[in-house]
Amino acid sequence: MIEIKASIGGGVYLNFPYGEWIILGLVLLTWAERRASRRFFLMLAIAWLLGKSLEIAFPSLMPWHWHFARLSVMLFFGGWALRRAERRIFPLLFTSFLFSIETLFLVNEPGVFPYGAWFFTIALTLVAWLTAKSYWGTAAAFVGSVLLNQALVRFAYEGIVRHADLPDSFVWNFGVLFFTAWAGLRLGWKNFTARALRKSTSEQLLPVNGVGAYEQAEERELQ
Repeated sequence: MIEIKASIGGGVYLNFPYGEWIILGLVLLTWAERRASRRFFLMLAIAWLLGKSLEIAFPSLMPWHWHFARLSVMLFFGGWALRRAERRIFPLLFTSFLFSIETLFLVNEPGVFPYGAWFFTIALTLVAWLTAKSYWGTAAAFVGSVLLNQALVRFAYEGIVRHADLPDSFVWNFGVLFFTAWAGLRLGWKNFTARALRKSTSEQLLPVNGVGAYEQAEERELQ
């Protein structure tokens, strides 16, 4: 029997629960700064707490180790992303097909790929991005393919798999790190372009409206 774990293919470095700490940090940060996204992260935290309550009430048995807290977060985030994605079916089909190929490799030829977890997960992310061509589309395809693959592993490899984490710790932590970093870069780029646009507009209006208009624009920029 095969043990499907994050340690296969070099994924052992992402076994620590980075994802949970990142979500908790974002919840505290957004509420401390009263950002508009605090409601979204609060709902993520509530989903995690509900899933954790299920883990305590219904502990999973071997060989299937269900992380209900992570699954709850993925279901909420995936549904949120699916509502905002422009392309839904096509990216999901492609990423799910690639994920099924990875599972076949891990079950039939474990260890045949050096750093296989990194290789397949990065390839999965690239395929989701190239087919969806948007942040929320990529997120919906990534999360949806992970959930579908878990169903495949659970029902197609009964009696073959000795242990499986659902979801896999490596994929969970990689996904949280990736989409958090991408969202941060998007936010930073939007702020940068908005500041540049305000500065350009202020410079164009300066000869007409005088120094007062320029100073007001500078004050808005600093706020």
